[in-house]
Amino acid sequence: MKIVIAPDSFKGSLTAIEAARAVQEGFSTIFESASFSLIPMSDGGEGTLSSFKYVLDRPLTTIRVKNAYGYQKEAALLINDEDAFIESASAVGITDFTADQLNPLYSTSYGVGELIKAALDAGCSRITIGLGGSAVNDGGAGMLEALGATFKVDGHFHGPVRLKDLPLLQAVELATLDNRIASTEIVIASDVNNPLTGSQGATAVFGPQKGVSSEDIQVIDTWMQHYASLVSRDRIHTPGSGAAGGLGFALLSIGAKFEQGAKVIGQALNLPEAIKQADLVITGEGKSDNQTLYGKVPHYVAELAAAAKKPVILISGGLDPDAEKLTECFTASFSITHSPSTLDYAIEHAFELTVKRSREIAKLINLRL
Repeated sequence: MKIVIAPDSFKGSLTAIEAARAVQEGFSTIFESASFSLIPMSDGGEGTLSSFKYVLDRPLTTIRVKNAYGYQKEAALLINDEDAFIESASAVGITDFTADQLNPLYSTSYGVGELIKAALDAGCSRITIGLGGSAVNDGGAGMLEALGATFKVDGHFHGPVRLKDLPLLQAVELATLDNRIASTEIVIASDVNNPLTGSQGATAVFGPQKGVSSEDIQVIDTWMQHYASLVSRDRIHTPGSGAAGGLGFALLSIGAKFEQGAKVIGQALNLPEAIKQADLVITGEGKSDNQTLYGKVPHYVAELAAAAKKPVILISGGLDPDAEKLTECFTASFSITHSPSTLDYAIEHAFELTVKRSREIAKLINLRL
């Protein structure tokens, strides 16, 4: 039996790699001679690089870049021949800071631009960028600056460009961008479809988790409108332009194309072909609910399995009992907990619970063979 295990992370408890290994451990006790293909997945957020490193078996390249507030840190990218894979959170991740350290007015995406330059310097002709988990809300201005864009500012200014500088901008010149960008294919991997501004824009929807106060949302959105009008008016309302505090907008403005994160990563990891060769497919995530239907890893895996006419099992940390449309996508769906427990207990014992539940599922399958 060939079994493909392709989960997302169980956020807060298991990485995608750990989740895949837990499922394999449970199933291998029943199907000892099975062939397992572990393809830990991501939708473009934190953990993306780990998935590429694990499946492609390539080392990460580490460089010094500016973090979300302009201070030096180490960040990584993965280079695979002419392909580069970048996780924006590696440079400007929100998990680098505690809640009381977040100061969105001083946020900059400059470090993401430095990672892109490193990929260009390595001779890469295709760059895939995951945009989840960022602490920035600068519309991608810092990234553009790192790539050579010129900013004319009204008043005293010291780079890199930060959110607080956007209302001071008089002009943004993209003609000075690194000329290698024009001949490089840039793919945005994200499950965010929000526009840059407005009630569903980057600041209104995602700003509060990055430290934007409710009373500042409208003001900052006005700043973003002003900045965007100097860069590319046509991209302000493009779906995905609001991803990662507007990094999506800036990347679209320099010719990047936007694709569903799980699909981009799955294709790069050869998941569709692996599923075609499988007898059984298993996926999962921390919590599965109706939102899973909108570009999340398990739904994408289920679509691939359906196209290949393969049975697919969902094993998640929790299942929303009202998500009937979700469970219809899978041959069977399971939660790792089947008795009352506290959230803290489930998080602390997620690996053991996943192993145990996987073993029980494997027993049920074995009985039907």
